Amino acid sequence: MMNLIASISAAALIMGAPLTMVLKQVPTSPSVSAPAPAAAAAPLTAAERSKLLKEAAKALASVKTARGKFEQYSPDGSYSTGQFAMSRPGKVRFDYDDPVPLVLVSDGTTVALQDSDLETTDRVPLASTPLSLLLSSTLDFEKEAEVVDVRRTGDQTNITVRDKTGEMDGTLTVVLADNALTGWRTVDANGGRTSVLLSGVETGAKLNPRLFILKDFDNR
Repeated sequence: MMNLIASISAAALIMGAPLTMVLKQVPTSPSVSAPAPAAAAAPLTAAERSKLLKEAAKALASVKTARGKFEQYSPDGSYSTGQFAMSRPGKVRFDYDDPVPLVLVSDGTTVALQDSDLETTDRVPLASTPLSLLLSSTLDFEKEAEVVDVRRTGDQTNITVRDKTGEMDGTLTVVLADNALTGWRTVDANGGRTSVLLSGVETGAKLNPRLFILKDFDNR
């Protein structure tokens, strides 16, 4: 799950991708350093933690559509950029900038990663990826995932979760500023860290439904 989001990435988002499945390796770009995780903050009380989780979930779920740009920092030090579009529930599209030949699309049921150079399209169920949590219209961190850590530093909130069933390895950290999603980090079973940053985000945008349809090459 985390490696498909890593392939957004894959966060991609997100996003890393299926925790137990690597669909593609993003081509290497100039090596850069990923943003550092949030600094340690004072521990939250149980009541503060629960309140923060509910507020964050409500704020995220209230955003029905959005579009903007993303930057991805991969475990091998490579860096890539692109554009994204999101329509809740369940739909998102990540278009990588050249020279990365990838497009990742969730149509609400499956997540597809397409490589235009190889002319391949790989698909996994949306429910098997962390995108299913981020794209839910009834988002509830405590019910839908195991909450590993919650911390708040200034206006930034970091919520780290992992698969509640224990079937998938790795963690997903959702990063928010003033309860608006600004990115996420994934850590896979081998400790590989992928960071995705969002920028220029426009919410409430009218999006073409065709953005979330990705046909296989032999069906075009």
